[in-house]
Amino acid sequence: MLRLRYTLLTLVGGLILLTVAPVAIVADHNARDAAEKLSDQVLDQGVLRFHQEVERLVGQAAGQCALDLKLMQAGRLEAGDRPALVGHWREVLALQPQLTSLFVGQESTGEAVGVSRLRPDGLSVWQSDRDPATGRLVVREYQAADYPKSPLGPDADGLDVRTRPWYTVARDAGRPVWTDAYVFAGVKGVRNVLGVTYAVPDRGPGGALRGVVTADFDLDTLSRFLAGLKVGREGAAFLAELDPDDSAQVIAHPQPELLTRPGPGGKNELVPTAEFADGRVRAVLAALPAGDGDVRFTHDGRVYLGSVRRVTGDNRPPWLTGAFIPEDEILAHATQTRRATALVASVVFAAAILLSIYVSRQVSRPLEALAGEALAAGRLRLDAGPPVKSIVLEVDQLARAADAMRVGLRSFGKYLPVDLVRGLLDSGQEARLGGERRELTIAFTDIAGFTTTAEGLTSEQLVGHLGDYLAAVSRAVTDSGGTVDKYIGDAVMAFWGAPVPRPDHAAAACVAAVRCQQRLGELRPGWEAAGRPPFHTRYGLHTGEVTVGNIGSPARMNYTVIGDAVNLASRLEGLNKHYGTSVLVSGETLRAAGGVVAARVVDVVAVAGRAEAVTVYELLGLASEVGDGEKELIGLSADALAAFRARRWDEALALLDSIHRLRPDDGPARVLAERCRRFVAWPPPDDWDGVNRMVGK
Repeated sequence: MLRLRYTLLTLVGGLILLTVAPVAIVADHNARDAAEKLSDQVLDQGVLRFHQEVERLVGQAAGQCALDLKLMQAGRLEAGDRPALVGHWREVLALQPQLTSLFVGQESTGEAVGVSRLRPDGLSVWQSDRDPATGRLVVREYQAADYPKSPLGPDADGLDVRTRPWYTVARDAGRPVWTDAYVFAGVKGVRNVLGVTYAVPDRGPGGALRGVVTADFDLDTLSRFLAGLKVGREGAAFLAELDPDDSAQVIAHPQPELLTRPGPGGKNELVPTAEFADGRVRAVLAALPAGDGDVRFTHDGRVYLGSVRRVTGDNRPPWLTGAFIPEDEILAHATQTRRATALVASVVFAAAILLSIYVSRQVSRPLEALAGEALAAGRLRLDAGPPVKSIVLEVDQLARAADAMRVGLRSFGKYLPVDLVRGLLDSGQEARLGGERRELTIAFTDIAGFTTTAEGLTSEQLVGHLGDYLAAVSRAVTDSGGTVDKYIGDAVMAFWGAPVPRPDHAAAACVAAVRCQQRLGELRPGWEAAGRPPFHTRYGLHTGEVTVGNIGSPARMNYTVIGDAVNLASRLEGLNKHYGTSVLVSGETLRAAGGVVAARVVDVVAVAGRAEAVTVYELLGLASEVGDGEKELIGLSADALAAFRARRWDEALALLDSIHRLRPDDGPARVLAERCRRFVAWPPPDDWDGVNRMVGK
């Protein structure tokens, strides 16, 4: 092996000259290819996120109408029993804040009743009645909480509901329909907003039309979602309504003030697409493909890339979601890379002429690589890179020593939270005791029946199998950006949102629980085939403010979280045993996760050691992946719990029977049904608040 002085025979200048040109060409090609892929990803992700939000809102309206119609046709609700209808709809609107109004109109009289949230000071009831003496229709409005005691104002002349557009279109179609977007009727004190109506005919046993049931939601909800949806730096997304001839009307936009303008009689009207202020949206709609796909257009001398997707399926409106982004925003990085490559190539070529004179620089590159690895190792960045080799004996020996050091540090790092230590090293500070208040999402997992299962395994079998299981759970946590806090025997404690803050920590934690369940479900057949226990896992997730930081003593500390939210997450994990569930999340976590996941309400619980009650939900999966059965379960569960808390035991039991038909072994339905039957026999006191107070852990 040659020593340093024998490397004089190597000619670096020629080697660099031969490699600069290919590297520059490949770098430019790769930069452009990466930019094009990035544009597709940015647009597809933007359209997909908004498409999922649209599907969620549309599904809520259609699902609620289907449920109301089912209850009416089963005789559990009647259009004539207005107090019962109003009470039911108040509970529905409280649980589904995206819905704006719920109405029913009667074919026999032209009368109608509904509950709406258009009034800014709370829910109100609109009711039209026909005067027996004069035959004219009279409209009254009530505060929902006072209904039917005191109207908000004097009676007013009303329209026959049978002449309303949403009623006539559903009646003439003879099936569920979506109306075109329109401005909801606005009166003094009521918001004048843009929205849509889902209308379903209600037919009696003989097929005769009894009326029309509706669910409304205002489109400001989708415009607000679009205002927060980032499509690159200068891109945007929108929602359009398609006519039979494939012409489009814009109905949701990040700037909702562009959608409407004052019309006749002081009522707003939709701005025609040809006059819409955002010319980029007009350009996308003018270049619509025959189906879903990409468009390319020019606006104000600037080239844009766009993507559109149609809303399809039964009981879905004829809508189209779209997004666009300037092409130069995507290609800016490729242009910068091309310029940087040209500059680097020129500098390197000039340097090669000089370096060829000083042959000793032949070893500079391996030494620089080793120096970089040493610096990375000092920051615990220990990913194995390509081995450093050199024909110089001393450099080769140094490379082997660096590899040995990296292996040793990787082994040591398995006992530490490496990301945390790495951040501390980057800051140049020594770890100190201390913490801060921050909202995080905490999760606890536990293996059901672990003690009994462990008794049937040898120590070696138990440690090996538990290691495979904990590796799968830990991978789900870390892949979602979470931090594994500690292993407590077979249990795992983890949290999201620290040490690196992330606003979507609740959604990330829920996704981790879903993916962990899926991964363990894939592993169990192999475990059972090898004679190993399947390890079924229970999860508890809660979002709240905790103290996070370095806790312990000056000599030894742990980066962890403490606080009431941690205890509640642990209690939620334990509640799975009571309800026969696998994943329970708090209402705080579900709200913080937004529309990413689908969950059904289980109970309102005051856990042991905590006086304040919390609404508990069973996580069913990701919103984009659940089927119609889960969606029906969500609605039935919400209605059953609402009926239970309103002391309507028979109604609650009937809804719980429907759940059992969907899921015969459903634990939450069984528990709630047992409580209903107990209260039928021994009614609770008048001050009963519907909270299930747990006395044990």
